[in-house]
Amino acid sequence: MRELRVKVLKNLEVGPQTYLMELEFPFPEEIKPGHFVMLKGWNGLDPMGRRAFAIADKKEDRISIYYQVVGRGTALMARLKEGDSVEILGPLGNRLFRLDGQKHLLLGGGIGMPGLSLLAKELKALGKEVFVCYGARSSSLLVMKEWLKENGIEHKLFTDDGSEGQRGSVLQALKDFDESWVVHACGPKKMLKALKEMAKGREVYLSLEADMACGWGVCLGCVVPSKDGKFLRVCYEGPVFPAEEVVL
Repeated sequence: MRELRVKVLKNLEVGPQTYLMELEFPFPEEIKPGHFVMLKGWNGLDPMGRRAFAIADKKEDRISIYYQVVGRGTALMARLKEGDSVEILGPLGNRLFRLDGQKHLLLGGGIGMPGLSLLAKELKALGKEVFVCYGARSSSLLVMKEWLKENGIEHKLFTDDGSEGQRGSVLQALKDFDESWVVHACGPKKMLKALKEMAKGREVYLSLEADMACGWGVCLGCVVPSKDGKFLRVCYEGPVFPAEEVVL
């Protein structure tokens, strides 16, 4: 974990209220699939604290994140320009994606897809069989579809309104892959909860999203109930959990 002030290399609107930001990061070898960063892109204490974002990709000296403008913090981030600087803390997260197994099915819902993209890239580099099902409400929100093409990731698109790809949820694809496929998912809580029910008996890992104030397990703001009645911190015991371990 490092606390750094880094330059913004790119901050582009790639969909409705959705942005791709590239940041300097001189230690890409430290980043593994499932890691995230806490970012602050404004001065002062209004709003307070950093915001958590999955590391969607890494290159020689940079990382990429995707974010949607949903509040004051992300609205301020959207104003940042190339050459501006931000504070980041990371890489964060202790339980990350498992890479063992030969066949991997990745289910990404909406802005949850950036939580899986680095995993897809790493698995492909290892020579594993990888298939991504990527869905959103409409075509304009499939902001990572070009990234999937550019990186040669085999995939299928889904939209709720049928504007691109298959109409419906990525969960529809589950029936086309037998239990020899390890399943990894990131997306809305409703989607992950439904997946837990549909995929009982399978090897399934969920990358959970949660509001975080600290990112390293101190504030207890991101807890999720476990099956044994305890609470797990998404930032510290996660963010990746076996599906059967957590209660959604």
